[in-house]
Amino acid sequence: MDNANLAQHALAQYDINVVSVSPIAQSGAAVFKIEDDQGSLYSLRVHESIISTLEKMWTSPDVLDSELVWLAALNRDTDLTLPVPQLNRQGSYVTQVGDMNCTMLSWVEGEQKPFFTNEQEMKSTAEMTAALHQHASKWEPPSSFIRPTINRARIRSALDLLKQQMQEGTLDAQDMQILEAAGERAMALLDTLPKNKSTWGLLHGDLVPPNIVYVDGFSNPIDFGASGFGYFLTDLAITFFYIHPSARQQYIEWYREHFPLPDDYVAQIEGLFIAMRLIVMRNALGLPDVNDWLPMDVQKSASREFGRYANGESFLFTGTPFWE
Repeated sequence: MDNANLAQHALAQYDINVVSVSPIAQSGAAVFKIEDDQGSLYSLRVHESIISTLEKMWTSPDVLDSELVWLAALNRDTDLTLPVPQLNRQGSYVTQVGDMNCTMLSWVEGEQKPFFTNEQEMKSTAEMTAALHQHASKWEPPSSFIRPTINRARIRSALDLLKQQMQEGTLDAQDMQILEAAGERAMALLDTLPKNKSTWGLLHGDLVPPNIVYVDGFSNPIDFGASGFGYFLTDLAITFFYIHPSARQQYIEWYREHFPLPDDYVAQIEGLFIAMRLIVMRNALGLPDVNDWLPMDVQKSASREFGRYANGESFLFTGTPFWE
């Protein structure tokens, strides 16, 4: 059964009268925009990934349910504009069609952009990120709550898969040596960081412009599919994939006005930046067109952020970012 048919079977399990079903995108899941006879809009996700290297844990029913449990709590406890999880007729957030899991949320209206276009968008994103972390630092998940954790094992897995690509001739051996040295340094740092209510908790895990809806310059987060447990500064590190080094200090100051930073925040963000770039590269290995662009991406990263980090140099606020 293809994803469109799976979507139709899933929709039959919700109390809405559907008038249109439009495919939107497919990456970690196939996403359909749904409109009902009242004009309400929804996002239906069929959790079939096109990323062959995506870890299976992301699409298990318990993990999907936990994502939506946190989203429901955020909707209840904060003033953020967020997708609202929808229960099916059985009172569950996860709808099963055969062996496929599906979920549905309200559609968040606004403009999506491929990158930040002005200072207000960055300021609002920093404030929104702090609000998410404020909630996560106080919220107690239920005992059944399961979301993945950003840890040494996932970074090591990323390095191992990238090394396989080097052995197969896809990636340059010298570039891989730099990635591994930087990854080892990042893992060593993360092993030493304290876990407490002000440093560790639930993260969005992918706060980048394509996962933000803008209304009058204000940032509304969507797509919590990568959410999980980790150091709060991970969210800043990921956002910095899209922010030039010269603008990062100001972003940090906006964030710090609403949520505390550890004294060594620069070292932490740099280590998390390296760790998350490796995990992103790992996931990219499962995309059909990966060989068209990943070798150049790795080469630029190795000669810029990864190279400097492996040599013990700071890169957060200076230098050329990997995307230029």
